Amino acid sequence: MKKATVLLMMLALIVVTSYADVTVDYIVNTSTMQGVTDSTHQIQICGSEVGPEGVDKWYNLFLTWGDDSPLATNVGGDYWKLSVTYPDSMVGWRMAYKVRYKANDDDGFSWENVTIPGGNRMYVLSASDTTLAPAYVNNDFNPPFTPSDSVDIYVRVSMENYEDSFSQLSVVGHAPFCDPAWSPGTLLLSQEGETDYWSRTIRIAQSVIDTVDQVDPLSGHPGTLMYRFAIGNDWSNTENLAGKYWDGNENRIIVLHPNLKDTTLAWKYWNDAAPAGFEPEDTVDIIFTADMTNAITNKGFAVGDTVLVRMGYFNSLSSTMDAHLIRTAGTYFYMTTFEDVPVVLNEPLYYQYYMIKDGVEQREVYFNFDYDGEDVTQAERRAFMLTNATSNEINDIEDSETDPRRMPKFRNNQKLSQAVTVTIECDLRPAYYQVWAGSTLDDIQTSVDITPAMLEADPDTLANLGLCINGPMSNNGEGTWATWGGTLGGDATRRMYDDGTNGDAVAGDTIYTIVYNFTTDKTVGQEFKFGIGGGDNESSYGLNHIENIDDTNPTFTLEVQFGSINPNFYSAWDFNAKAPKVGIKDGEANIVNKFALSQNFPNPFNPTTEIRFAIPERSDVQLTIYNLLGHSVRKVVYSNLNMGSYSYVWDSRDMNGNQVASGIYFYELRAGDQYHALKKMVLLK
Repeated sequence: MKKATVLLMMLALIVVTSYADVTVDYIVNTSTMQGVTDSTHQIQICGSEVGPEGVDKWYNLFLTWGDDSPLATNVGGDYWKLSVTYPDSMVGWRMAYKVRYKANDDDGFSWENVTIPGGNRMYVLSASDTTLAPAYVNNDFNPPFTPSDSVDIYVRVSMENYEDSFSQLSVVGHAPFCDPAWSPGTLLLSQEGETDYWSRTIRIAQSVIDTVDQVDPLSGHPGTLMYRFAIGNDWSNTENLAGKYWDGNENRIIVLHPNLKDTTLAWKYWNDAAPAGFEPEDTVDIIFTADMTNAITNKGFAVGDTVLVRMGYFNSLSSTMDAHLIRTAGTYFYMTTFEDVPVVLNEPLYYQYYMIKDGVEQREVYFNFDYDGEDVTQAERRAFMLTNATSNEINDIEDSETDPRRMPKFRNNQKLSQAVTVTIECDLRPAYYQVWAGSTLDDIQTSVDITPAMLEADPDTLANLGLCINGPMSNNGEGTWATWGGTLGGDATRRMYDDGTNGDAVAGDTIYTIVYNFTTDKTVGQEFKFGIGGGDNESSYGLNHIENIDDTNPTFTLEVQFGSINPNFYSAWDFNAKAPKVGIKDGEANIVNKFALSQNFPNPFNPTTEIRFAIPERSDVQLTIYNLLGHSVRKVVYSNLNMGSYSYVWDSRDMNGNQVASGIYFYELRAGDQYHALKKMVLLK
C-alpha cells in the first residue's frame, strides 16, 4: 500500500523484536487443599525480585510480600494463574515467591507451609516468556494429595478455535476412566462461566488404581487409557488427533499407576489446534507524540532521560516493535514514526511508554479506565483504535487525570535527595457525590461498605467514620500495608484529620490531612490507597495511587482526590475540574416508574448533544455510541446508579479523544439485564 523506503534515521531508531518484555505466568494448583477448588477463595502470589548477586532489591516493582501483592485468577478447577510482565533488563535475576490463600469470609490470608530450603519458591528469570511449573499449595511441587476412596481427574478443553455453534460437549474414553465407555453425550462437560473452557471431574475408584499392574505395550506404562472430546450424542463430531500420541490412533492418553493421586489435567485445544495467529490486512504509518510536561513536573522524568514507545502487546501486532522518541527542540513534546506497519484495521493497538534512566528501563504508570475485561496486565496498557487512514496519529498530550490520551507519568524510584516533610491532603468529596448519586462503595476486604441509605439516615456518616491512608507511603514511608478494617481504622499513624489540627488547614471542609516525615532512605515514588473507616472501599484490587514526592524543598504538599484511581466508577465527579459533574443527574428528586431512553437533543447537532435516560431501580448502566459501521466510538459506565433521571453530554469525540466525522451515529443504553434500547442521531458540521 505504501512506499517501501524507510529513512536511515528511522532504521537506527526502530527495533523489531519477537520479545522486549518477559511475561511470566505463575500457576497455582489448590487440589492439595480440601475445599479450595473454585473462585470463592482468593489466591495471592507474594514475592520479590532478588538481584543477580543475591541481594534483596530495595524496592519491589511487581510482587510484594504484603496484602498489595496481586491476586491470581481462577482459570478452572484447581488452577489459578497470575501473569506478570518484567522488563528484559531483569533477565538473569533470581525471583522468589510464595502462595497465600483465604476464603472471602476469612479475616486474613494464610501462608502456605512448604519445606523448600529458604522457605520460598525460586526461579531465574529467563529471556523468553515462561510458564512456571504449577505450585501445589503446601506440597513443594509434589503431586496433589488424594483421599483414600478415589482418584479425581479434572479434564478441560478450550473451544476457542471451534467456530461452529454447539450446546453439548462430553468426554468419551476407556473404562474405568469413562463409565459408560465410549458413550458420546453421557459424561457432559460444563462451561466455565462465559469462557471457551469446558470441564468436568472423572472419578476412578481407589480399588481400581490399587490393582493397576498391566504394562501397555505401546506406551510402556501400566494402565494407559484413551479418551477424547465429543460434540453431540453420536460419533459425527468427535476429535481426531491423527496419531499425535500413538501411531494410528486418534485419541488422547492418560496413564494410571498405583501411586496416582488427584490431578488437574492442563487444558487442551479441540483437536489440539491452537487459534490462528496475527494476520495483518493492511499497512499504515503510526506517529506517536507524547507530551512529557507532567512527567517532568511530577519529578518522574527529566530532560536527558530516554523515553521509548513499545507497541504490539496482546497479539495486536505480529511482534512487538519499539523506538526511541525524539524531543522537539524548545518543547517537552517527544515524537517518533513507525512506517509501513502491518496491522488489522478497526482493532485496538496496545502499547506503552518506557523511560530509561541510568540504564534501567521502567514502564509508565498508566491504567486504561475504559477497559472492561478481566486481564489486569491488559488494563495497564494503552490502547488506540487503528483506522484505515494512511497515517494513524497517536497524541498522548492531554493534561488530564482521566482522558485515555493523557500525558505519560513515571514513578521515580530514586532515593530522596534530602529529608522532606510531606503533607498529604485527600479531597473526600468524590465519595460523597458518588454515594448521593446512588452508588455503594464496596469494601473489598472487610465489611466497611458505604451505602446511600447510610448517608440518608445520617449525613455525617463519612465524617464519623473518618479517613485513613494505607500502603507503603503510610506511617512515614514504612513500606508495608496495615490490615484493613478495624486495625487500620484505629491506627493513629495512618488516620487522617479534618478538624483543623495535625496540619489540616480548615476543619470540616472534607479535605483530610496527615503529615509524614520522609528521610533520605525513602524513595521519591510512593504507593498508597485511602479507606473510609479503615475499609478497603476506595476501589478494587490492583488500583492504587502512585505519586512522586517533590524533594526540591524540605516541605511538600501532595493533593489527591479520593477515587481518582477509578474515575469511571466515580462518575458523579469531574477529577479534572475537581468539582461535581454538571448534568449527570437532575437536581430535583423525582419518582421514575419505568426505564426510558430519550431522543438526544439537539438532533442534528454540532458539536455537543444531550442524551437523557431514566431508571426505576438501582442498576449498572452502560451507554455506548456507535458509528454507522457498528464500531464503538465512545462508552461510559455508571456503576450501581440509584433510581432517577440522568443525562450525558457527548462532545462528538471518540474514545481516543479525537473529533469524529459528520454522519449518522447510534446510541445504546443497557441497564443490567432489565433494559436495552437503541436510537439514532445525526452529527452535522
